[in-house]
Amino acid sequence: MQRSVDFYTRVIGMNVLRTTDMPEQKYSLAFVGYGNESQGAVLELTYNYGVERYDLGAGYGHIAI
Repeated sequence: MQRSVDFYTRVIGMNVLRTTDMPEQKYSLAFVGYGNESQGAVLELTYNYGVERYDLGAGYGHIAI
């Protein structure tokens, strides 16, 4: 998760808008974007506990609008 957050904030210039940790469900979320969620699109980054790597092309979950 931290590597992804670093990429989107340091390289792309987005900001972390909010985070959520759900230990019972075994995942954490970070929402990144350029501005307020009510005024623009944001990315939801997901970390699934215990998953060290995904096979190329297998890490995609969904796009929500």
